Amino acid sequence: MKYRPLGNTGLTVSAVGYGALGSPTSTPELIQLAVEGGITYFDTARKYKGSEMKIGMALKGLDRGKLILSSKSQARAPAPFLDEFSESMKLLGTEYLDILFTHDVSTPENWKQIRDSGVIDAMRQLKLQGRIRHLGCSTHDSAVGREIIESGSFEVVMLAYNAANPELEDTLIPLAKDRGLGVIGMKPLGGGVLTDQRSRELGFEVSAAEALRFALSNPGIDSVIPGLDTAEYVQTALNALHGHTPITPEERRELLGRVTIRGRNYCRGCGYCQPCPEGVAIVEILKLYNRWEIYNRADWAQMHLIRTEFARTVPMANGPEVCIKCNACTVKCPYNLPIPELMEASKEMR
Repeated sequence: MKYRPLGNTGLTVSAVGYGALGSPTSTPELIQLAVEGGITYFDTARKYKGSEMKIGMALKGLDRGKLILSSKSQARAPAPFLDEFSESMKLLGTEYLDILFTHDVSTPENWKQIRDSGVIDAMRQLKLQGRIRHLGCSTHDSAVGREIIESGSFEVVMLAYNAANPELEDTLIPLAKDRGLGVIGMKPLGGGVLTDQRSRELGFEVSAAEALRFALSNPGIDSVIPGLDTAEYVQTALNALHGHTPITPEERRELLGRVTIRGRNYCRGCGYCQPCPEGVAIVEILKLYNRWEIYNRADWAQMHLIRTEFARTVPMANGPEVCIKCNACTVKCPYNLPIPELMEASKEMR
């Protein structure tokens, strides 16, 4: 399907949307190319420097009623939230947003702020005024995401989903669909990881076209929003939009078998290495280090989240800093990982 219903919102979106995180290097011509090619959903954010202004300039003169436009605010209190919304509206040159997201609600602290500060009430007021049509929330955290979805406060949720991180297909995505929420799949290219050059750098090989096909084949995803900052990626997105055929189970297994950093000391989380004589939380550290290796130098937002989660969940007393390289873990690891070396490398996450 080229166009899909967005949950129970009543909106219809292009199955591939335009993710504007990269729009500082984008141009109005690229955005125009996307519109002419059939992309109807455009997502930006107050935090994306220059993005809203470029999107607004590019969409001038187009039929606003045929486009679905969303932006996001990272403010955690009503007053700054409303200030950011007003600035977004001015730069985008629109009288309303189809979806307004609270941006990157990915820690329990952030969720508590959004839930308790009055931000959601402010969003509801904007909806009553006709200035936004639907309430949304974006998150990178599965536990927080579950609370967000189950709160009943939002109509659309934005979740990270791709062939490098497919776990949500068994948890948050079906939960959101069961509750009638629209689901936007962000980072279908893994923050640039699932592209020809970057995947080869990480020791495997996958194309952006394959990655988009994977994400689009999930029936729980209404639209995926790759970052489209070059004409090549816009054309890849348009090819996926118009030429999509669902991935077969066999193709999916083969793709997931390739999309891996196992050649770069990938921890499977079996826990056979535990317990560590010094109390090092090996599995918890390597779970985060797996992600760090995937996104390293490719996606600063993901790296920031990993660093934050590392500081929150791995205290210094159980961190890689206390590893004495005794190798008690390596003799127990069924995959022969050089765990002491990985502990040393994982200190970069601090």
